[in-house]
Amino acid sequence: MSLWNKILLGLLFVAALAFFHAAARTVKTYQFWAGRAYTFENKLNEVREDIVTLRTGTREGHENPRVEKTIGVQQLHINLGRVLANRGRVWTKSEKKEAAVDATGIMNVKISTDESAALAPKMLLYAFEEGDDQSPGRYLGEFQVQNVSEKDGKAVLTSTTQMVASLVKNVTESKGPWILYEMMPTDEHEAFADLTEDQKKWVESDPKKWDLNEQIKDGQTDASGKKFERPLRDYLAIFRACDMHRTLFVDRFESVKRDLSYLEAAAQEAKSQEALVEKEKTQVTGEFERAQTERNAVANLLAARQKTLVIFQKLVQDAIVTNGNYAKEVALLQKQLFDQIDRRTRAMAQFGPRTN
Repeated sequence: MSLWNKILLGLLFVAALAFFHAAARTVKTYQFWAGRAYTFENKLNEVREDIVTLRTGTREGHENPRVEKTIGVQQLHINLGRVLANRGRVWTKSEKKEAAVDATGIMNVKISTDESAALAPKMLLYAFEEGDDQSPGRYLGEFQVQNVSEKDGKAVLTSTTQMVASLVKNVTESKGPWILYEMMPTDEHEAFADLTEDQKKWVESDPKKWDLNEQIKDGQTDASGKKFERPLRDYLAIFRACDMHRTLFVDRFESVKRDLSYLEAAAQEAKSQEALVEKEKTQVTGEFERAQTERNAVANLLAARQKTLVIFQKLVQDAIVTNGNYAKEVALLQKQLFDQIDRRTRAMAQFGPRTN
């Protein structure tokens, strides 16, 4: 074999090594990118499944989304439409301008809102104060639209009932914007489903009594496996019942206050009468003491007069006896005188006037 053939074979061997290295690198590169493509394809399938899950709320092996308590975007849209339909129209960021109570106890409130055109006279609205984590909003009452001014976006609301002092205080002290609801918000179990256990304490109702006389909270089960769910509340009926009972309570409270004022006036009058009677008692006591003194003086005088009377009676008896004796003597003298006159008269009649 010639030298050039050997050189050619050497070059072919070197080129074969280079091509073999390039082929190995190509296979390695293909395996790497094939693995990456497979990984991306699996990831893409997972993302597609997540998209379907987010859209419908279903997962492989679960036909009912409620099994794992997952709700898809479609169901959320349906629920949102149902909530919006049941909620009615809402006016947010309504600013209170003026608030006053007239002589009849009706609250008149002037507000401004960007959507005043949607308000109509005689429309019923339920007012709440917008709150935050530090200061939760408060219920302000049921109002009726009195009139609306579309030019300046202001409306006048009047309370449907005579507002009690607590609601009047809430309205007058309210500084934050108001939320006006066309319909009273409804109570739902889903509304508090995402709250923590500490946050649920202030919305839980009084637990029911079960067979074991145990108080079961919302979400817990008893020994038989029954799950307790708090009863839903009709806030409109509750507020109206509270208004009725509060009105009755205020009426009774005012009646009791009037009765108490009458009793206090009567007690004050009784104290005045008592003071007057005490004064009269003091006067009567003084008069009684003076009467006692006068009676004692009269008694002493009577005793002295009785002693004098005894003396005078004795003197009178003595005078009567003496006068009796004198009368006897006078009668005797008169008899003797009459006898003498009679003798002289007979003698004169018998012998004449010269007879002695």
